[in-house]
Amino acid sequence: MFEITYEVVVFVLGITAVLAAFGVILCASPIYCALYLIGNMICLALLFLLFNAEFIAAVQIIVYAGAVMILFLFIIALLGGKKEISEPSVQRSSAFTFVILLFCELLLAAAVKPTHPITGDMAPDVVNAIGSAKAVGIELFSRHLVPFELASILLLIATIGIICLAKFSYLPARRRLK
Repeated sequence: MFEITYEVVVFVLGITAVLAAFGVILCASPIYCALYLIGNMICLALLFLLFNAEFIAAVQIIVYAGAVMILFLFIIALLGGKKEISEPSVQRSSAFTFVILLFCELLLAAAVKPTHPITGDMAPDVVNAIGSAKAVGIELFSRHLVPFELASILLLIATIGIICLAKFSYLPARRRLK
């Protein structure tokens, strides 16, 4: 009974993620596009949780949906998000064709057979420890601490730059005459 419910939940989350992705593509308002993208990222995080990838789900929510997309929303709000007039074009129809082909490929891959992780000669406890949050944290904060901190500084500089660009006007300042 649980297997049927699990598969139904995975299917519903997958369909919701696909519909949110179509919302990103089809919506004319940039604010709504960003909100659809946040919804898509939340659906992906829930799928990661269902597939026992807790760390990736947490990173998906905290970093992408929480930080990057909220930053995008602030940028859109500061710069003034205006609706675009959607006109049929070759690029738009080729993008839809590409998305539909990818979806058909996904359906084909799901219809073939279920996938299983490749374990090789490793013991099951080693395989489970490799992708754990503890193992990723130790690797990230021991060997890759400097790139991690540089990326955070780069995001901070980008945020400050966007605020400065949006806050100040491009009109030349008048000189004061005595």
